[in-house]
Amino acid sequence: MDASRGKKRLHSPGAADVSRDVYGFKMKAQDIVKSRLTAYEQMGGESAADKSIVPSKTIEEEESEGASYIIDGRLRRVNPYYFTYLTYCKMRWRDRKLIDVFIDEFRDKSPEAYKKAIGEGHVTLNQKPANLETIIRNGDLISHRSYKREPPVTSRPIKIVYEDDDIIAIDKPSGMPVHPVGRYRYNTVTKIFQHEFGRIVHPCNRLDRLTSGLMFLGKSSKSTDRFVKQIRERSVNKEYIARVVGKFPPNEEIVVDKPLSTLSPKLGLNVVDEENGKESSTEFRRVSYDPETNTSIVKCHPLTGRSHQIRVHLQYIGYPIANDPMYSNQFVWGPNMGKNGEADFKQVMENLDRIGKDRGSSSWFHPEEDGEIITDQVCPISGLPIYSDPGPNDLDLWLHAYRYEAADKSWSYKTEYPEWALQSSRKFMRQAIEEANKCGETQTQFNVGAVLVNNGEIISTGHSRELEGNTHAEQCALEKYFTKTGSREVPIGTEIYTTMEPCSLRLSGNLPCVDRILETNIKTCFVGVVEPDTFVKNNTSVNKLRENNVEYVHIPGYEEECLEIAKKGHEKIVH
Repeated sequence: MDASRGKKRLHSPGAADVSRDVYGFKMKAQDIVKSRLTAYEQMGGESAADKSIVPSKTIEEEESEGASYIIDGRLRRVNPYYFTYLTYCKMRWRDRKLIDVFIDEFRDKSPEAYKKAIGEGHVTLNQKPANLETIIRNGDLISHRSYKREPPVTSRPIKIVYEDDDIIAIDKPSGMPVHPVGRYRYNTVTKIFQHEFGRIVHPCNRLDRLTSGLMFLGKSSKSTDRFVKQIRERSVNKEYIARVVGKFPPNEEIVVDKPLSTLSPKLGLNVVDEENGKESSTEFRRVSYDPETNTSIVKCHPLTGRSHQIRVHLQYIGYPIANDPMYSNQFVWGPNMGKNGEADFKQVMENLDRIGKDRGSSSWFHPEEDGEIITDQVCPISGLPIYSDPGPNDLDLWLHAYRYEAADKSWSYKTEYPEWALQSSRKFMRQAIEEANKCGETQTQFNVGAVLVNNGEIISTGHSRELEGNTHAEQCALEKYFTKTGSREVPIGTEIYTTMEPCSLRLSGNLPCVDRILETNIKTCFVGVVEPDTFVKNNTSVNKLRENNVEYVHIPGYEEECLEIAKKGHEKIVH
């Protein structure tokens, strides 16, 4: 890994603003130290405990030359490297013992490991060796040098959704941190962009390590600040997709207004806190339900931006994310899984602190405790225990940032639905394709299939021209159901699957299919392919459905087949 790749030289020491790089990004004081000082100087020079330090290499050079990426199947690994952690005294650390701060604030190592590191001189305060009695004062710079073994992350790629001169919109994979934090440094989005793609970027919005989906990376400080300002002023609408435990109530919008607070910064545990929590509000609406797995796909609209807000609010109302290793973990919370905030939080924190140490992570959907734990192996260089590889609960969370849109509609970005949100729906799209195949050949019309589904069961099917006249597939499926039941309504929670985007204009003067859908309780429309202009120009059904709170979901992978069936017989047209 080349330390200079994708980087530009800092301003010279005599420049007017040495706290910014040439892209205008502010640099943390400790990062400036890393780029200018050697580990030898920072760890005490001649009095440094580790005599293997190369005096001429800066901290940054030592790190980046030692680390390199390896793609190993489902995992992205970083070779172990020497790492000098630098931090200035935080306000809450003032006048406290150094060892107490290490033990209370960090989970990277055991209390015994921190005591050993301090005792052996691997921790300095202002370039002087610390001891177990050292007190941290305001302005102190703490340095801790160690041989770092980063945890592997997912090897799934970072997909670029959109790029211009100012920003890069990406689809971040689950199981990858955004920026260096805790045990992660090079196995992060920003560092991968720097060292693999040769590009310096800064995040405009933050996603948890386990959360996937839409993220914006600024190319300059001005573009980053401009985008961040919009988000902070709440002029951006955010939509997330989650897969939750149980049968989420259909059709009605559920709003959770519950204040949140961080119960344990060390564990990253957040809870509903009616007394001291910060205002938090999230809107939820069901997209679909799968009885085979007893899970629901839910659209989430956070109106505030608290840490773990969606995850905690879903847990509180009894529908936690099905594979959430923190909030749907029965070992941590018990069988009730924290519904209504009912839990012994002291016991919860004790249980949670064991995860990744002597207990592997687990979740409601994947109860096997096959996650990362501390093994009996010991690193020959650091003398510290080695962790096992992460398991499914350590790399995946069914929470996806799907769409970000300016409140004034001046811009909108979205990703595709994640596959875990589509798995149970594919069989119904296959059924819709089978319906479309029942259509006869035609030189002037199109062949489409449609299926109505309620709670995982097909309640009606239809295909183009199945009923008398120039009838469309959606129209046929609906009319057949109405005739069968004697009612002009479908059950609440019904979803429609159609091989083509529903029409918003009928040249024959008949009611467009999108309007037929809007006359019902249907709140989710799955399509196999977005209708091209060669069928009906300027089809506006997507916008019309969204404006009426009907979720429009494209299921990818069927486009070619759907289009081929749609135009069956067109090749016989005589020009």
